[in-house]
Amino acid sequence: MKTELLRQEKNIVTIKLDIEAAEFTKALNKTLNELSQQASVPGFRKGKTPRNILEMRFGRDAIYNEALEKIVPEQIRQIVEDYDLDVMDTPTLDIKEKIVEGQPVVCELIFEVRPEIELCDVDSLTVEKVVTEVNDEAVDRLEKRIRISMAEIKPVERAVQDGDLVDLELTIRTLNPDGSEAEDQPRKDPTKEKINLADETIRKEVREALIGKSKGDEVYTEFDVEEKHFDRELAGRHVRYKMVIETVSEYVLPEVNEQFYKDAFGPDTDIKDYETFRAKLKEDIIKEVTSTNEEDMKGRLVELVAKTSKLEVPESLISRQIRAIRKEDQDWAKNNGITLEQAYALDTEDGRKGYENLLHSRAEEAVRHVLVMDELAKKFDIHLEQADLEAEFERQAARFNVSKGFVAKAFYENEERLDELRSRLRWDKIVNVLLTHVKVEEVSEQEFNARHEHDHDGE
Repeated sequence: MKTELLRQEKNIVTIKLDIEAAEFTKALNKTLNELSQQASVPGFRKGKTPRNILEMRFGRDAIYNEALEKIVPEQIRQIVEDYDLDVMDTPTLDIKEKIVEGQPVVCELIFEVRPEIELCDVDSLTVEKVVTEVNDEAVDRLEKRIRISMAEIKPVERAVQDGDLVDLELTIRTLNPDGSEAEDQPRKDPTKEKINLADETIRKEVREALIGKSKGDEVYTEFDVEEKHFDRELAGRHVRYKMVIETVSEYVLPEVNEQFYKDAFGPDTDIKDYETFRAKLKEDIIKEVTSTNEEDMKGRLVELVAKTSKLEVPESLISRQIRAIRKEDQDWAKNNGITLEQAYALDTEDGRKGYENLLHSRAEEAVRHVLVMDELAKKFDIHLEQADLEAEFERQAARFNVSKGFVAKAFYENEERLDELRSRLRWDKIVNVLLTHVKVEEVSEQEFNARHEHDHDGE
């Protein structure tokens, strides 16, 4: 085997490979013998089929390619070692000259290698960690949610009040700037909905329109839907709601007593009085918001390191990621009973162009994050160990009150889930090492929001 580095353009390395004639002949003869043993050709015993008959059946080029497959993988491993290549994928084989038996086979191997990355100075970075104050109002809200979840729902013959549950028929129409109905209506038919006015996230326009109305009333309200609304059919559009009230119900909240504590937390709960109950709620809220703030901080840290490190993200990797994201979007749309075109309003040239631009930016960001995190793993010599997996199995077993063996078996029987778990654990391990190098600055929610008020302007 003779090799020569022909060129390197960004993260693409092209290496010339000359396979010696004797080596190719040996692989070719082995291939022909195997095909002769496997082929069932009328008039010939297995192993006795002449070469010209095999070439007629399989094709000479196909036989040559199969012979090369016996040689090239080992050659690739040797090239990767000799040239110290950090490859991203299986290389492409390009045969440059027509194969002539008895002569060397000349080909080129095109490797996609990891791009050069200049990591930022992580020891000089500062990341903010939001500290949320849990006050009595937050505890009040959680107490109310728990009591509502355990409440009796009782139909009433009166006008709607704040906190009621309203069953209604909802018709949504998207409007043009002049107030006329848009032609591309995402939904044609009314739907049956339950509007829980005890839910603090209900839009104020809907809440205000319903309060004071009664069974049988037709209620209308209009508003602009946020650009980043979860419902992609309606995001960024002006909509009109027509609501026909069918039933008004109120929540009959349970009394807060020892039985309530048992119903809420289990018969063996230690909670016996209201003060302990409130303390438990506050503790749960603190755990939840602390965990959320911790995860948000880690996400911002990864974003900060990725943005401040220097690299040119290869278009080949971006294209591959675009295909993956597009597939995810298509699956999301299908699961929600709509098409990708409906989900992203791709009925116009601007809509299609905007979606493609969004795909590219999402893909580039995702690839950048992965490349930088991999480089950090190399820099700090971070590896996922079997002990890390075992510890996660233990954690999940305790969480779901099952045996560790049951959890391990579930993962080992599903290779895709196991790969996802390994990736997540490795990612978390890298982030946790990062946190030992950066400065963590604790800030209040108000201060954080004030600092980042204009972060997303113009997006």
